[in-house]
Amino acid sequence: MPIVNPDNNSLTSGIQEAIDSCIDGFVILGSGEYHIRKSLIIRSGTRLISSNKAILVNDIEDGFEPFIRVEPYADIEYLIANSNGKSGISLGDSRKNNNINVGYLKVYNTGTNYEKEPMSAILIRGYNIVIDTVDINKGNVGLSIEHAADIRIKEMQIVACSTGIRTFNANNLSFSNFSIDSCNYTGMQVDSTENSYFQGTIWSNTKDYKGINNTCGLLIGKYSKTPSRNIRMNIRIIDSGITGLAILNARNIYIDAIISNTSGNQIETGINFGENIENIDITGIMDKIKTPFTGYIKGRNSMIVIDP
Repeated sequence: MPIVNPDNNSLTSGIQEAIDSCIDGFVILGSGEYHIRKSLIIRSGTRLISSNKAILVNDIEDGFEPFIRVEPYADIEYLIANSNGKSGISLGDSRKNNNINVGYLKVYNTGTNYEKEPMSAILIRGYNIVIDTVDINKGNVGLSIEHAADIRIKEMQIVACSTGIRTFNANNLSFSNFSIDSCNYTGMQVDSTENSYFQGTIWSNTKDYKGINNTCGLLIGKYSKTPSRNIRMNIRIIDSGITGLAILNARNIYIDAIISNTSGNQIETGINFGENIENIDITGIMDKIKTPFTGYIKGRNSMIVIDP
């Protein structure tokens, strides 16, 4: 079981060499900053173990290249990554059963440049990935799930991204206990996604944070190629700005929501119902929203509306 210490003579600070030469599959990172100048590949059969005293730093010249790539059948017990104003971590292969398990993963300081493509703190592709805890701070997209299925995340916190969570062409997702705070485009964006469950909070925790969520808290269907369907959500949207929930291109959706204003970035429209929706069932409470609804729902709306 090799213990790796930072090595400035290596493009991956000695980590890739340890992974490639490891016999039993366990690699432990000692304390220090590991500067990564070439994409680090956590290979199949490897279990990477770290602590809060070891930080991986993205020093790759191409800011759009994920500086850590996790292959199928690799595991991470604990990892902290500083994207250093560039891209973050890529988990999985879209063509494979990945069977990746992650204990704790923190990615911060991801870039916001989208000239080539959105910079994601964590990008997930493929199927069969389980993560216990995700902690993301800053980025263009916090968590992006694309062409993926059977993804389960038990706890998640995302702060100060442009878009907190983005799902596209995904199936059988389960996100529990997430908190998305102070994102400046939209908190959560769901497109072409099926058979999934989401539970959490989208909010701004301070009225002094400017420019948050200038689109909406939860956006369903705006960029969908196929309608999202068979989704259940238990969501709290608080002070997210402009529109709390916008939904279009969706079928068979059940949402139990609290949409409310306190003293932060005020929601002007609670729910906007767009085109191509049917069998939408929305329940919950809407509190202190200037315009509770716009558009026409094709389904059931039993929100309790409390006047501003």
